[in-house]
Amino acid sequence: MFKPIESNFFVVGDKRGRNQVGVQLYARDTSYSTDEGLFNIFEHVRWGLGDNQPNLMRRLIQKNTSVRSLLETHRDMMFGSGVGFFKKIIVDNKEQLVPYTDSRLEEWKEATELTDYVISAINQRVDNANVFTRWQYDPLGDWFLLSVSDSFKTRIGRRDQKPGFLVNPYFGHHSYYQIAQSERIPAFNRLDRDYNVARTVTMSLGNELIPGQPNYAFPSWWCAEEAIELANLITAFHKNGILNGYNIKYLIKMPQDYFDKEGSRNLDSKEIKARWSKWGDNLSSWLSGSENVNKSMLVKYMRGADQKALDSVMVEPLKNLMSDDAYDKVWNNTNQAITNSVGILPTLGGVKAGSGNDSGSQIRVMADYQQHFRTPIPRYIILKPVNQALRMMGYTDVIASFKEVQLKTLDANPMGKEAVVNHGQS
Repeated sequence: MFKPIESNFFVVGDKRGRNQVGVQLYARDTSYSTDEGLFNIFEHVRWGLGDNQPNLMRRLIQKNTSVRSLLETHRDMMFGSGVGFFKKIIVDNKEQLVPYTDSRLEEWKEATELTDYVISAINQRVDNANVFTRWQYDPLGDWFLLSVSDSFKTRIGRRDQKPGFLVNPYFGHHSYYQIAQSERIPAFNRLDRDYNVARTVTMSLGNELIPGQPNYAFPSWWCAEEAIELANLITAFHKNGILNGYNIKYLIKMPQDYFDKEGSRNLDSKEIKARWSKWGDNLSSWLSGSENVNKSMLVKYMRGADQKALDSVMVEPLKNLMSDDAYDKVWNNTNQAITNSVGILPTLGGVKAGSGNDSGSQIRVMADYQQHFRTPIPRYIILKPVNQALRMMGYTDVIASFKEVQLKTLDANPMGKEAVVNHGQS
């Protein structure tokens, strides 16, 4: 029997009403979700099967040679030359942004450490696509101070319970996690300033509304998980290859009864096993390791009455059909796939350098394209809390906006660059 009580609550039991179990349903993410949605005892929405998806992805890239650098490149493209305040004005029936500031804005910028907040928010965005912003009301300045709550220790509260967020330093660490240690923070209400003031500390989540993801978003580079694993394996393979020799180098043939006798005495199975084991250890020390590359092996053998060699050890070198060029091709293709998944143009990410796409003028065009067309949505998400805070301070025609870096030729600007504003990002 499956009896509905409310729109998202059911009772399951037999026809006589025995063995009843309450089932609470709530929206689950399609990607990086958990199978525990029906009987979840936790107050928060779990992030991944083990509630540790950010941790898993971090472990995946911590020994990768390119992903972290690509994420930093993406971060720098978004940050440009920083954030400034601009006033909206109408010129010839067109909206323009004019640089603006006053003493109150400068004081708030210093109090909330705006630049540090923006950098931290960008790092969260490129790492896992979810920016948890902590709003703290300051009665002395009568404004809200913004700070980023690390996504590794922050989760969304269950929507079937009181809306809000939970903070626990041990989310994703099953050995240390305790429900009672979680700090519950109410959700920020953008439409009710008094509500937020009364609660002193509130929290908001900034992310893209990806179809099928009602809770947590995820960055595009997470889709390259297998490519990153492959790149890690190639690096580990080359490391082991240098230490131990690439692939199987030799085929060594020996008679099965080679160690069965010692002189005329037959050995028992224990002695035979010990001699084979010692021989294997010696062989490994002779032929493997970075100090034994290209070494020769001397094998002594006995001759019979007919002067022919008796059965002995035969060492045959094997041809390696997998060349370094083949590994390099896989490596380059893998890195290009990873770069594409991060959202960085390959040349800007250092991939395929020297392929004809890295002249100064081409890099300048690519950098401008990356900043103008690949950053507006992430920038909007990052600056949304900042602009909400400005409106709650009474600024209705002043916004925060990123100042981009536009590369210039030295004859146009001796510094080789200048700050500009993308008027379309507001």
